[in-house]
Amino acid sequence: MRIWPAIFLLVVGCGGSSKRANDPQEAQREAARARRKELEDARPKAPYETRERAAYQPGDRCGQGPYRIETDSLRAKYGEQIIVYACGQHEIAGNYRLTAEYKDKRLSSDASDRAFGWGRSDNAACKANRAVDVAAASGAGSGAGGGSPKAGSPKAGATNGTQAAPPAKVKPTTLTRVAQIPEQCVSRTSVLDTTYYGYEDSIALDAHLVLDLWSDEPNDLEGLVFVIEKRAVVADMTTVRWKAYLEESRAWSERYSAFIDGEVAAGRTTLVDSKAKTPPPPPPRVEVQPPRPSRNARWITGYWHYADAKFHWIAGLWEVPDEDIAKDLTVHAPTPPPAAPPPTEVQPPRPTVTAVWTPGQWQWDGRAYVWITGSWRIPPTQEHTWKPAGWTLGARGAIFVPGGWRVRIRR
Repeated sequence: MRIWPAIFLLVVGCGGSSKRANDPQEAQREAARARRKELEDARPKAPYETRERAAYQPGDRCGQGPYRIETDSLRAKYGEQIIVYACGQHEIAGNYRLTAEYKDKRLSSDASDRAFGWGRSDNAACKANRAVDVAAASGAGSGAGGGSPKAGSPKAGATNGTQAAPPAKVKPTTLTRVAQIPEQCVSRTSVLDTTYYGYEDSIALDAHLVLDLWSDEPNDLEGLVFVIEKRAVVADMTTVRWKAYLEESRAWSERYSAFIDGEVAAGRTTLVDSKAKTPPPPPPRVEVQPPRPSRNARWITGYWHYADAKFHWIAGLWEVPDEDIAKDLTVHAPTPPPAAPPPTEVQPPRPTVTAVWTPGQWQWDGRAYVWITGSWRIPPTQEHTWKPAGWTLGARGAIFVPGGWRVRIRR
């Protein structure tokens, strides 16, 4: 028998202040917090001990997956608990699918897609706020002073990476196991905590476990490892003690669920939907990086955006540091760029209603100007607008001015 993790909650109205000390609603909230703590403190102590721990590391700084981890169960008696968490420099969020492939062929494999990470992902490094729009570098003109852009044709415009992905079987990337398991995390994100129960003293789980992980936005995976802990019921457990624990745990769960139902009815607690937000994304597309727009610019790879039951590719871009702009370290060219080409680019379908079209631009590759086609991009918030890149004239010729997202000023 399998039991999924306990109820996931988002508690609202938990703040308090001396000014509201006499507020009847605040008094009710305070009483509810005290009752919840009382119940949590009374939870029966689980008779489990950690038997195995292993860590797995993604290879890239930014990624969506899907990533795969495979392992075998402990084949422990009474019960076995599987705990997975992400330990790294940043908070992450995403989805997972845990599949138990039972050794007993009479049992069918079970799996379901669920979400993890209830806060916003700390992924600013993987979705830059200031960046040059670089959907695709499609060829140079005939010279620095002019020429027809090779990217102005409909064919080039169709490769800017914003089309919906065709249906395809997704092959996850198997993560590499690493020897060192971190004891402390700057940020720790719980992925799953699930328990398998056996019948009395029988083996709780005899299966090969396959864990797939993915996200609807690129996560910042800097220094991150996924840690799997496999816990088993203590070795000296007896059938009598185990039955008593299960009965006590069942009774506690009923009391806790009744309390939560009352909090939901009173509007003080909201149940969080743990269903997966998206299916696993297709493999990332191979992108050709256009010319670097500044000395210390950092390339941020593209990612899949899910909308209207389809995946749409949002192209990669260069992130230009503020210091490069302040210190005049952006690209310089001996002459101004050609005039903007005729509007021959064909815009692909808008991937989502919030997407903004970012126009194409000229970029200097050290020898000649290269036309970079436009693309659809997803603004960080509704308050952001896109400011196109451009060129200004200076003492040393033309100076590139990066474009990027700007916050709309309300009047």
